[in-house]
Order: sequence, then C-alpha cells, then structure tokens
Amino acid sequence: METSNNKDPQPVWEALKNFWTAFRKFFAGLINLEEGVDREGAVINVRSNMRMQGANAWLLMCSIMVASLGLDLNSPAVIIGAMLISPLMSPILGLGLSVAINDREMLFTSLRHFGIAIAIALATSYVYFSLTPFGEVTSEIQARTAPTFLDVLVAFFGGIAGIISMTRRDASNAIPGVAIATALMPPLCVTGFGLATGEWGIMLNSFYLFFLNAVFVGVATYLIVRLLNFSFKAYPNMKEKRRTQFYLFFFSLLMIIPSFYILYDVLDLLHDKTRIQTFLETNFEGAIWEIQENKQTDSLEVKLFIFENNKADSLAIFTEEFTSLNCRAKFQPIVADMTMTDLEIEELKQTMQRELLDIFETDRKIQTEKDKQIQALTERIELMTSDSTLFIHAMREAQVLFPDIKELSFGRTQQAKEDTVYHYVPTLMVQWKPGKPNSAKKIEEERLARFARLRAELDTVVLIRY
Repeated sequence: METSNNKDPQPVWEALKNFWTAFRKFFAGLINLEEGVDREGAVINVRSNMRMQGANAWLLMCSIMVASLGLDLNSPAVIIGAMLISPLMSPILGLGLSVAINDREMLFTSLRHFGIAIAIALATSYVYFSLTPFGEVTSEIQARTAPTFLDVLVAFFGGIAGIISMTRRDASNAIPGVAIATALMPPLCVTGFGLATGEWGIMLNSFYLFFLNAVFVGVATYLIVRLLNFSFKAYPNMKEKRRTQFYLFFFSLLMIIPSFYILYDVLDLLHDKTRIQTFLETNFEGAIWEIQENKQTDSLEVKLFIFENNKADSLAIFTEEFTSLNCRAKFQPIVADMTMTDLEIEELKQTMQRELLDIFETDRKIQTEKDKQIQALTERIELMTSDSTLFIHAMREAQVLFPDIKELSFGRTQQAKEDTVYHYVPTLMVQWKPGKPNSAKKIEEERLARFARLRAELDTVVLIRY
C-alpha cells in the first residue's frame, strides 16, 4: 500500500473561503445604515423643526446670548452650553434634505428660515457686544477667525452624524454632540462682535467659518440621504438633474478653495515659528525672548533680550542670519547696557521674571473670578428653574392640605458666606385667613414647613408669616 506525503489543500481553501464570507457578512452588518432607518419620520422631524419661529426663535436668542457671554468671558464651558441648546442645526439639515429629495417648497422654506436664524443671531450678538464693558479679542474669539480645510472635515463628519441620528427610529443623543462638533454658534457670535467693534477682518473670517460649516453639514446630509435612497420627486428631465448636481458641486468647490489657502497660510506661519524657535535656541542660549503673532499683519514679532557682552558684538551677524531665514517676522533685538555688572544683569533678569509671574498670577485671578461668576449664574439659573416647578406643585397641594391658607409663595433668600460667595435659602411666605389664633397658626406652620422639606427633599426651609 502506497502512502503520500502531499496533504489535500481543499480543507484549507474551504476554511479561508468560509472565513472571508463570514468577515464580509460581519463588515456589511457593521456599516449597515438600513437597519433601524425611518425615512418618513426623518423628513417629518426635519420639517417640523426647521422653522425659526416661536420657541425656536427664543431658544436661538438665548443660546446666542450665552455663547456671546462665553466668548467675552473666554470660557469654553459656557460656549459648549450655548451650542447644546441651539436649534440652528435644523434649517441646515433641511437644506441638505430638500436638495437630496428634490423638494423645492422645503428648500425655499429652509432658506428663508436659515436667513431668519442668521439675522436673529447677528442682531442679538451685535446688541450684546455693543453694550458689554469688556469687548476684548479673547483667545476664544481669535480661534474662530482662521477657517481652514480642517474645519471642512469637522463640519462634514458632524453633518453625517447629525443626519444619521435624525434617520433612526430610536432616540439618539448625537444632535447635541454634532452642535458642539460643527461649532455653528460661536462663529456667528464672533461675526456680531466684528460688526459691533468695527473689526471687519474678524467679521469676514468668522462668517466664512460659519458658512463653511453650514454648507458642508448640508453636503453631508445630501450624501447620506441619497445613500439611504429616500424617496424624492423626479426631475423634469436629465438636464435639470445634471444642472442641480453641477450647482451643488460648483458651490461646494467654491466654498472649500479659500479654506485650503488659509490652512496653507496657518501651516506656513507655524513652520516659520518653529524655525525661529530653533534659531534662537541655537544662537542665544543665555537670552530671553518672546514670539508673538500679529493678526493685523499676519506675521510674527520676535523680541530678543540679550545680556552677554560677546553676543552684542556679533549682533549684526545674527540679524543678517535671521533675515536669511526668509520668515514672516520682525526681529527686535534689545541689548542690555554693556556697562552693567553681572549682578545688575542678574537682578534685571529676576525683575523681568517677577513681572511675568505677576502677569500670569493676575490672569489666573481674573479667570478664577470669572469662573466663580459663571458658576454662581449657573446655580442661580438651575435654582430658578427648579423653584418655578416646586412652587406650582407645592401651591396646589398646600391649598388642599392647609385650607386656612390665604396666600402662599415660595422663593429663596440670598445669604453671603465669608468668601462672599452667595447661596440661597429656600423660603416659604404664608398668609393665613383671618380668625385663626396664633397658637394654631404656629402648629400649622410647623406642619407646613415639614411638608415643604419632605415634598422638595430639602434640609432647610425658612417660613415667614406676613
């Protein structure tokens, strides 16, 4: 009987084939958008929320005010809170959806309410920044004045997340996250800042950033809606269809081209800053310098403080070398008096360091104070919201449980701690019907205070008779 050492390869190929089939099935399920999609519900949802009137208009004004305060206070937390309550995403999703399903009526409605939203936002932010006592260009404002291609990517993927969330049957929390990611609110507020302060460069750049985000949220919506095969109104002819697609492609390209230029400019300036930093570290090890960006001239300003005598003699050579770097920078060497002793130079260095530390400490105290104010305002808003609900329910129940009450009101009395941080004590103000003796009133008031503490789950309630 003959035996062969060659094994049959058939089982190996079968195993690989089965593995590939299973992997394709798994991957197809992983990226499947069809499961759980609700096309009709998505269209109805977008239609019902895209109108900027009534509650949506009030929400937009409030969110614009909060975002403007956040920009003015240089607080990212407040800005994020503003974006969470903003209804600005809905008309933008409506624009992308209407183009994707070829609904002209919906398109014109979305455009109209998108324009209304922009007008409300600009008017609100303009009024605020015209009246604010601060009005400085904070780092949060400055961050919205350099739109680049990276912002296009943020808006595009944020738009994808937004429309996918809107097409699900189950509820999703993606919309607030999309509002944060695409950052539609702060650029509009910065545009209002530019209008109010006459900073036209800031106004144009921030409005371009907003419009760039809005356009590519719409483009992402269009692509996902077409991918999910939403039912759409047929085009009159192929020419009309191609014309619409051409307009969409041309407008998107027109919007994206400036962002490439701005991104190139930002990267070029960053590259110059790195080269300057390397040059200074190599040639001026014992010196102090600072590199600042001049937004008006779109260049860098380099201030160099030199204390060594041997460096001062060859300063002209180093200045020439710096010029050969071909950087967009202004070189300002500042040489200490060469008659100064080493001790005087060291004292000057220490003085400058102390001044810098004082500046940092002052900024830190200002920021801490602003954070305290923000926290106090946030707590006050939460208290006001909970107070109104508590008052309504407590009033109804107390009138039944205590029929001798003539009037009952609820509020919070303000008290200050030692660190001047205010807190608010829950307070009930009650007026009894005439004819009830004081002893009976005291007993009823104790019961009423106990009821309020249990009803509102409070540790302390102050009761005042009037």
